[in-house]
Amino acid sequence: MSTCTQCNTGFEITDEENKLRDKISSHFEAGPVPPPTQCPDCRMRRKMAWRNETILYNRKCDKTGKPIISMYSEDVPFPVYSRSAWWGDSWNAEDFGRDYDFSRPFFEQFKDLLAEVPRPALVATNIENSDYCNFIWDSRNSFLSYCIYKSESLLYSYWMYQCKDSIDSSFCFRSERLYECVDCNDSYNCKFCTLSHNCSDSSYLYDCRASSNCFASVGLRNKQYCMFNEQLTKDEYERRLTDFDLQNPDHVKAVMKKLNELRLKHPHLYSTQDKTEDCTGDYVFESKDCLFCYQLYNGRDCIYVQDSDAKDCLDAYHVGWSSFNYEAYSTNSHKSAAFSAQCDTGNDLFYSYECRSISHGFGCVGLRNKEYYILNKKYSKEEYESLLPRIVEHMKQTGEWGEFFPVELSPFAINETVIQDYYPLTKDEILKRGWRWKDDLPFATGGETAQWNDIPVRTVDVPDSIVNEVLACEDCRKNFKIIRRELKYYKDEKLLLPRKCPLCRNTARIALRNRRELFDRTCDKCQKPIQTSYSPDRPEIVYCEQCYLKEVY
Repeated sequence: MSTCTQCNTGFEITDEENKLRDKISSHFEAGPVPPPTQCPDCRMRRKMAWRNETILYNRKCDKTGKPIISMYSEDVPFPVYSRSAWWGDSWNAEDFGRDYDFSRPFFEQFKDLLAEVPRPALVATNIENSDYCNFIWDSRNSFLSYCIYKSESLLYSYWMYQCKDSIDSSFCFRSERLYECVDCNDSYNCKFCTLSHNCSDSSYLYDCRASSNCFASVGLRNKQYCMFNEQLTKDEYERRLTDFDLQNPDHVKAVMKKLNELRLKHPHLYSTQDKTEDCTGDYVFESKDCLFCYQLYNGRDCIYVQDSDAKDCLDAYHVGWSSFNYEAYSTNSHKSAAFSAQCDTGNDLFYSYECRSISHGFGCVGLRNKEYYILNKKYSKEEYESLLPRIVEHMKQTGEWGEFFPVELSPFAINETVIQDYYPLTKDEILKRGWRWKDDLPFATGGETAQWNDIPVRTVDVPDSIVNEVLACEDCRKNFKIIRRELKYYKDEKLLLPRKCPLCRNTARIALRNRRELFDRTCDKCQKPIQTSYSPDRPEIVYCEQCYLKEVY
């Protein structure tokens, strides 16, 4: 048993973990890496501290002086460039290169480099009319949406892939016309649905499959015209559907109350997995031999990997299409990478940040299309291979080798990062660890020009001029606005106006998933031991896979 150097809790390093670490580091030209000194949760927090997805600032581009939207505030020490300026030819990250100083710790030298090299304002590639989105690729016409891939016309959505014309939805793939949906794939025209796939023209579903024209039901399989799990005829369904006025808050509350009662009677699968073999964690798909993983796709031989598509990776976060990665965050399309963050495409990369298409790099920032660089300085292949082991030995002596970047080097305060979504800490806990908390987040309060009591409850009665008003979130009191395209949707679909700001709505959707933590308990049907994200004190009925499948099919 080891003791975490961050939180002082005990943690176990398993034989499987040691074997995988040895396997991965055998591919590293920098040599083997030591066992971790922090527990798995603290290691994940340390990587998450480098990812700000949703907090955006108005500021100026330090290259052009033009106004931009950025995930970096004005008070960061480094230059921030617009997307076009950062990718342009008017500057060269190689100009910031320097010699390695063996009289100073590596992280000290890296901190100096981080403070000088320009950063792109947002992570955005091949986008159109989506300037207020972050971590977005190959998408267009979207607004205040994050982690978006190959999608179109999204509002206030998160983690969406090949989706279109959707609002306030999260973790959905290949779907269209969704509203307030979470974990709904291959679906069309659904509202308030959770963990339901191949569904259409339905509302308030939970854990349903291949169902259409259904309302407020749980656990359906290949059904039509069901309401509160009761099978109806088409005519009866349509007649009874008119009894529910979804612009009446009391009707909505009554529907949710009955739906939650059905959910508590319905068995829950111990772990959300599909086409997996010998995996533990939650939201794991088409994977094999992956342990303690969350939101993993096409995984093979991974341990402690989250939000990734990866093979042979250990302690990795948001690594896509990568292999042999260790203690890495967002090292996409990389083979053999460790202790690096937000770097795309390449191999043999260590302790580097915000690089693109770089191989054989160590301690680099902002480089593009390079190889054999250390601290942004070019070396020949022979010089690089001679200097690299000396640096590793130096870092062993300083106690830095094998450790991911310290949280203190992150450009973000903790409450700007995804830590608060998945492994939240209080302000006191953050400050006690010596980490930063930012009080001046870019959210206005007290500037509302309209009060909810003065706004009609029924959306059809709301004047179009509401788009000119500033509202206050009923939860956090932050100001927000209703934009014209979403107002049209609420009116067309006869839905209530949202009274929470987009960020509070996003947080609520993330909270519909269980915490990324596993508990030992037994199947409530056969008493078989299971590892599940449902803690033993939860009220849900939790089944192992075999018992669950017998129940729902």
